[in-house]
Amino acid sequence: MNAELIHLTEPEARRLLLARAVDEADAQQRLVGAVEREQVEREALARAGDPALGKELDAKAYLLERARRLIELVSHRQPRIAALAEPAPWIAFVAWLLPAVALVAGAVLDRIDNPHQVNLLSPPLLMFLLWNFAVYVALAVMALRPGRHAHASRWPSWPWPRVGGVRAQVVARFQAAWWQVAGALEGQRWRRILHFSAAAWGVGVALSIVLGGLVREYRVGWESTLLDLPQVHAFLRVLFSPVIALTPLQPFSIDDLARLHFRAPVEPGREEARHWVYLYLALIALVVVLPRLALATWAAARQRFAARAIAVPVDDGYFRPLLGRVRPVRLNLLLAGDGEGMRRLTAVLRQAGGEAGPLRETEAWTALRTDRGDALSVAIGPSLDPDSRADLLVWSTAGEAMPRVEAGWPLVVFAADGAAAAKALHAAHLEGPVVGWDALRTWRQDALWREAVLQRLPAWQAPGVERLWFQWSSNAEERLGASARLLADELAQAARDAQTLASEPAGVRQYVMREGRDAAQSARKEAMAALLDRVRQRRATGDRRLFELHALDARDAAAGDEVAGAFRIDQAIHESQAGLAGAASGAAMGAAVDLMTGGLTLGAASALGALVGGGAALVAAAWKNRATPADRTTVALGEDMLRGLAQGALVRYLRVAHAGRGEPDEAEWRAQAETIVREDTPRLDAAWFSLRDNENAAGAEAALAAWLRDAMTRALEGARPPSAAG
Repeated sequence: MNAELIHLTEPEARRLLLARAVDEADAQQRLVGAVEREQVEREALARAGDPALGKELDAKAYLLERARRLIELVSHRQPRIAALAEPAPWIAFVAWLLPAVALVAGAVLDRIDNPHQVNLLSPPLLMFLLWNFAVYVALAVMALRPGRHAHASRWPSWPWPRVGGVRAQVVARFQAAWWQVAGALEGQRWRRILHFSAAAWGVGVALSIVLGGLVREYRVGWESTLLDLPQVHAFLRVLFSPVIALTPLQPFSIDDLARLHFRAPVEPGREEARHWVYLYLALIALVVVLPRLALATWAAARQRFAARAIAVPVDDGYFRPLLGRVRPVRLNLLLAGDGEGMRRLTAVLRQAGGEAGPLRETEAWTALRTDRGDALSVAIGPSLDPDSRADLLVWSTAGEAMPRVEAGWPLVVFAADGAAAAKALHAAHLEGPVVGWDALRTWRQDALWREAVLQRLPAWQAPGVERLWFQWSSNAEERLGASARLLADELAQAARDAQTLASEPAGVRQYVMREGRDAAQSARKEAMAALLDRVRQRRATGDRRLFELHALDARDAAAGDEVAGAFRIDQAIHESQAGLAGAASGAAMGAAVDLMTGGLTLGAASALGALVGGGAALVAAAWKNRATPADRTTVALGEDMLRGLAQGALVRYLRVAHAGRGEPDEAEWRAQAETIVREDTPRLDAAWFSLRDNENAAGAEAALAAWLRDAMTRALEGARPPSAAG
């Protein structure tokens, strides 16, 4: 896999690598604190493009802006560390000092200008020329060496010893990192300096020859023990061949060399010495000065080019987590294996993103997204494609079958029998966590699967994946709240719903006359049936919306239980008849008192009883008739029926929460719901009363939604008793 590279100028690369060295060496955050780092990253992200705001992140701009701000903070506390962001001043000084020293050395230290005689085969001069030839050969070999254009090297992986202070650690890490990515740049810089210095040395040698010829007369000749005249002539002809080819100068002939031998009877004159000076000056210029100046110019050009495009790899253990905190991640999962397990996992993943509808076996979809652009992509296939671009394989097995993948492949096993699957996984020499089918009974257990997936992903993906998992959890909590509000609205409508009938106030006539009594009972039955029909309609609509909210097919919704219990009937009372009946009852009781006293009360007890009973009955009838029209009867669901609806709402939610994840257990769900409703009966009865009170209806509905959310959570956890705060 090719490394991910960004290309930077020299100042940019120095700042970025210095920021890296500070981050790695300052593990205890002595230079820059955690809060300051977070602030730096927020500000840098705002400048580079925040995906949360719908902008595309520029990774290079983000890293550079973060590095710049981090170094600004460091510069106020450790200026010597911050100074590493600029090239060392001594390099520019050395770039001029070395050529100057070479020029002087070439002019002063060369010993070819012997005041008595100058040897055509001068060893110092020949060594100087041969050394330059050797350099050219070495450069040619290096230029033709294979692999010289390889990409930037990977970062050093050796552990860094914690020696010295923070500054020493920063300097060591920065220098190592700098040479790792900018070694070519530094190499060209030093090649430029050395080539220019060599050219200056050649100029110095040439000056030495010229200055020597100004103040003395050269006596040019040669002598050799091992070489004869023809051999010396051939050697010098080869040596001066560049001069002969490029200039009008001619070499020494064999006769000239015979006369130039130090033991020749005739001493050569100044013309031969001048000829030697011109030949050697031309030779130094053509072989040393001009090539070295050309090489220095080429190195300077390559240095400028390298300084504008330093390749820095950003896919290692430092940059990947750093970019992972801000860069969107796309996690690709492949589901393969047993069909039943894949169906369960599909239900889990589709519920995570709230995406409903059936899937074809080979269809891929994006199951989850975050506001920062992270995405969880899922593909379904019967087996692992060797060319698959999936980050992780989720293998489902009903037995002990394992996928045929290489050891080390990111793998999570979803198994019907976790223990058996773990043994089979070990036997196949594969690694990966095993999650049982029954472990994901509801969304409350999805964290187990998310943790298993996170274990098998590289660390650089962790920040983005954690954002996905947070979105997953947030969606689940929002879905729980929406479900509670949906069911609370349904229960509130049931509590407020009533059927009103036209009827006479309840009196003696209705109870005595059979015709009136039968008509009233028939009207009430019709009202009750209408109420129950509206309950069923609301429940059907609620179930459809509840299934859609959980990314399920609403056609799988089960029919609800019939509501049982007593209805609440409110009918006006005939006040005068109620008063007469009360008076009669009171008089009868008073008469009994008169009889007990043997008539001594003279009927006062009967009169007083009639007065008290009639008055009390009249006041009670008038009080009850305040909210009931005189000619109307209201039929509504009773408290026990409403509690039954609340219990049914919990069962319906549990049915939806478990859908697609395993075998239903209706008996257990009903027992849990019954326990919760029984324990919270006072709280619910208060809610029914408030819902019928127009002044407190809104607050009562919100309180009912809060109770439902708490009750749903307790039901998912096994119907634990409510907390004291509830």
